[in-house]
Amino acid sequence: MMFETFEAFRPHFNALARVGYFKIVSKPVTDRKYKLHYYYRVLIWIFVVTYNVQLVIRSIQTLHCTEQLLGTLFILLTTLNTLGKQMAFNLRVRRIDNIIDVIKGPAFASYNSFHEEIARSNAVSMTRLLKLYHTAAIICGILFTFFPLINKFLGQEALVPGYFPFDTSEAPIFHLVALYMGVNISLQAYGHVTMDCTIVGFFAQAKTQLQIFRYNMEHLLDEFQFEAIPEDRFYFIDEKESCKRPLQKKFVSCMDHYDRVVWFAKEVESIFGEAMIVQFFVMVWVICMTTYKIVGLSLMSAEFVSIVLYLGCMLAQLFIYCYYGTHLKVESELVNDSIYQSDWQSLSPAFRRQLFVLMERCKRTVEPRTAYIIPMSLDTYISVLRSSYALFTILDRK
Repeated sequence: MMFETFEAFRPHFNALARVGYFKIVSKPVTDRKYKLHYYYRVLIWIFVVTYNVQLVIRSIQTLHCTEQLLGTLFILLTTLNTLGKQMAFNLRVRRIDNIIDVIKGPAFASYNSFHEEIARSNAVSMTRLLKLYHTAAIICGILFTFFPLINKFLGQEALVPGYFPFDTSEAPIFHLVALYMGVNISLQAYGHVTMDCTIVGFFAQAKTQLQIFRYNMEHLLDEFQFEAIPEDRFYFIDEKESCKRPLQKKFVSCMDHYDRVVWFAKEVESIFGEAMIVQFFVMVWVICMTTYKIVGLSLMSAEFVSIVLYLGCMLAQLFIYCYYGTHLKVESELVNDSIYQSDWQSLSPAFRRQLFVLMERCKRTVEPRTAYIIPMSLDTYISVLRSSYALFTILDRK
């Protein structure tokens, strides 16, 4: 039995269902369990929206104090980014279901050992990436929970980002509030990195399918090479009656596969387009304000460790989009090379014209973009870092 392509996404959708960020899709469930999970997702929505409202109110209250405002904004912008992706997942369920159907369907299935090997390799990479980000998110959540408590214990100023209509400076109210905020941050961090890894996994799957398409084109004629060719005349492979229809059918299947991969990549880009716009523009401010906040912290403080780890997560979060976006683009640029290596000399001029038309079709690279303009590439990643540093220098002068 061949490897199922959806196995690369099963851990992701299990994690999303676990935190109530998306419905259960990895296994069949009863109507009762589905309804209970639906109510659980509604509660998570209320929990997340309430937390964001608290941060917004707190930001308005601290407009007079730059330090406190930045301390709230760098968390608020991140959570709003999370909320944007959560809305994309839940308001475009049918389109995501279509994507899942394509992943589970015959178009992306494995049909030989090479297909299975490359599909397994992609699944292992995506699972490792997800586990790495989950670990980082959990550690960040724990540190964000405990650093106010540690500062309080040491007699230092301890502020919890968020609005509360009552005094939170005294124990045990302070401890309960810190725990509430820590759980909220941990939940959203876990859900956020899972959504990021899922979206990146879609692009990685598109890259994997392009690799399979390239292999299929390079070995287009392999199964027809054994056909005996009479010595009295020269035959093109596609001119033999026993090869003509099977070869044409295989070629059409390859073309359909490529069209499906292109549709897949564009559909993912369209579904999460608005969320990606927020992601890139917000990330400039988040990296800038986080760096600005780090400068004013003591190297030995618990908050410094947590903020540095948080900054590392933000940088890595943006990096994986640009990294896998670049991989997808590079893979699509190699498609025409693979078509050229398909032993086209053994084909008739009529069939070569079909290959030529396909090559013209494949000249347009598959490149994920934000707002259909900004490419998700490593060059864009460098540009975002430069913009963040420019904003940081402006804030630092003030």
